[in-house]
Amino acid sequence: MSKEGKGTKGKKGKKGKKGRKGENTEEQPEQALSPLREYFLTIVVCTIIALFVTTFVVHPMSVPTPSMEATILVGDRILVDKFTIRNGHVPGLPLLPSYTVQRQDVIVCKAPREPEILLVKRVIGIPGDILEIRDKTVYINAQPLDEPYKQHSDPNIYPAGNSNPFFGNMQRDNYQAITIPPDSYFVMGDNRDDSLDSRYWGFLPKDHIVGRPLIIFWSFEDPPNAHLRTSPTELIELYAQRVIFFLTRTRWSRMGKLVQ
Repeated sequence: MSKEGKGTKGKKGKKGKKGRKGENTEEQPEQALSPLREYFLTIVVCTIIALFVTTFVVHPMSVPTPSMEATILVGDRILVDKFTIRNGHVPGLPLLPSYTVQRQDVIVCKAPREPEILLVKRVIGIPGDILEIRDKTVYINAQPLDEPYKQHSDPNIYPAGNSNPFFGNMQRDNYQAITIPPDSYFVMGDNRDDSLDSRYWGFLPKDHIVGRPLIIFWSFEDPPNAHLRTSPTELIELYAQRVIFFLTRTRWSRMGKLVQ
């Protein structure tokens, strides 16, 4: 009887050992997949959060043209507040910060003729204003507007109705008096003689306003035609220059500057 008991005990012990080995072998693939699954879920969640933030809250943007100089330079990278402007368009939202666009605010907007393109302009006229331009001076409700931020690169003054091969009817320096309709704005670039704005394409609809620039988070001396480089070779060269000349061409004094 003692032999039979001993034999039975030995078999059970051996079988149990194999079972434990089998269990460990089956768990290994599951343990290997677990970190991969966690990484995948982390990437998906972070991507969703990033898309939400850049779509509805704050959006980084590069300025490619000189139309807002000297307030914003070519190569300035700005953070655009999209959250408070959006709430300002929907009155009555409780407990959420909102902002109503004011005269002389700098805004980011969709180009009326090409909505896929974002522009940076300054609001000069708001709904109800009577706006007129006389010899490069803006008048609001028959009073000259104080504009310390504007600059003129061309000393010539063009009379109203003067034709231009690029813009057609030239209204750059003289613009007849108009009343700005509801839910519309008259916007211009600070670099008045080198800006395509409401003087040429008319009023900006309220729903075309995307946000307002808050701060310059990086500024790099890009070439003036950087936004026209679209081929793979040109883009590689452009990004390589930004890496190689990061220290010498970064405008360190502009980083952290508020846009006003």
